[in-house]
Amino acid sequence: MAGKPPEDGYISVVDEEPEIFALLKWDTAQTQKNFDVRSSERAKSPEKYIQKSIAEEADAFDMNDAAFLETFRLPKDLARSLCEEIKAVIPDSTKSLDLPIETKVLATLSYYATGKYQKSIAGKSDLNVTPYFYMTAVMQVTEAINHHTIVKKYIHFPHLRNERDLIKNRFYMKYRIPNVVGCVDCMHVPIAKPDNNHKKHFNKSYHSKKAQIICDSDLNIISVDALPGGSLSHEAILLKHAVKNDLESLNAARDTCWLVGGLHYMQKPYIMTPIPKITKKTPVSPEKHYTNLHMTTHNVVLDTIKQLKSRWKCLQASCNKHFDPSMVSMIIVACCILHNICNKRGLAVPQMTQAEERLEIMKQKVANGAVSKKRVEDPAGVQVRNALIERLWNERSANECIPPKKRVRKEREPIPQMNPVEDDPSKRPRVMMNNPYAFGMGMNHGWGHYPQH
Repeated sequence: MAGKPPEDGYISVVDEEPEIFALLKWDTAQTQKNFDVRSSERAKSPEKYIQKSIAEEADAFDMNDAAFLETFRLPKDLARSLCEEIKAVIPDSTKSLDLPIETKVLATLSYYATGKYQKSIAGKSDLNVTPYFYMTAVMQVTEAINHHTIVKKYIHFPHLRNERDLIKNRFYMKYRIPNVVGCVDCMHVPIAKPDNNHKKHFNKSYHSKKAQIICDSDLNIISVDALPGGSLSHEAILLKHAVKNDLESLNAARDTCWLVGGLHYMQKPYIMTPIPKITKKTPVSPEKHYTNLHMTTHNVVLDTIKQLKSRWKCLQASCNKHFDPSMVSMIIVACCILHNICNKRGLAVPQMTQAEERLEIMKQKVANGAVSKKRVEDPAGVQVRNALIERLWNERSANECIPPKKRVRKEREPIPQMNPVEDDPSKRPRVMMNNPYAFGMGMNHGWGHYPQH
């Protein structure tokens, strides 16, 4: 791969020992920045209200397991593990207010899960829980989760051949498309109108951050780019991302790797997109067969984004907008890390309400805009896709030609005949009829032990 990737914070998939760049480098000056509290209640001095530790008044870990999981989205053991990881990377300069790290982590998880500032940490009201406390806790914990060691641990694009082969095999076994290393799409996270570069974040309807998500077949997020503003297109974000350079290098080295993208992407040798003008009413053809498989595969990243926003409501369109764009970007990355943690444990995903789901669909559709009708596709990419279409159609035809397996009938064992001499009506077994309404039809009524209707 020639040159340095166009943006920081990406792990190269070509180098044997990938280099960690400084996208998520710790910024101690960020903690000293004075953020504006965008709510009716102004931030108040912590010395006036926080006179003793919140943990002394109510310990959230005393809650029952079900209530704890519903409130913080993590079970107690994962929450404690997260606290231990954050302790190792959080700077001493941010350990203000003399509050334990567990209280800050739980306050942050509560904000992520609801998108709102709560008035309690452990289920009962507390005057010490103020907007100032919440903003400070969310900023400090979010910056700690964005430490490059934690990001590298939980969000990892496959940079080794055996890792890529494993993902390819999983996609092929599930969705029958070969050489797929990930599904890609973007999501909008609304923000308040920024003081600077507001045009960069305006997406035809509102201001937002546009995060690019790449996931594997098991809905694990393997790459996230949360820096772009909402005005950029899907294609523009991918072209500036280092994964594009790595995929081109891998394909040039005959290690075929593809992403699966939607209609907002242009067909390239490294990304497979659907064929335009193919609908449900289109007759069966190789192109229609490819489009059906492609749509099923691409739904993986759509389900990943839906689960991400269902579990962490701070990413939804109705969330409170308290932070500047740079902090919102770090919140998105933190939620992606927590999503992978929950997904690895196999935790159930809370469902959106119908109103929330309708609002999200409408907001995303308006922000993305209509698909451009003037699609200029790369001829080399179209050639690669045509070869894939032919391969998938041939595999389908081969599977249809395989005759079904014949069922082998097992020989029934002969039924032993009863000796008529020893046939005692009182010792005959009780017979249960399948049809209760046909009782007594064709039966010997001499069975006195059978119950009468």
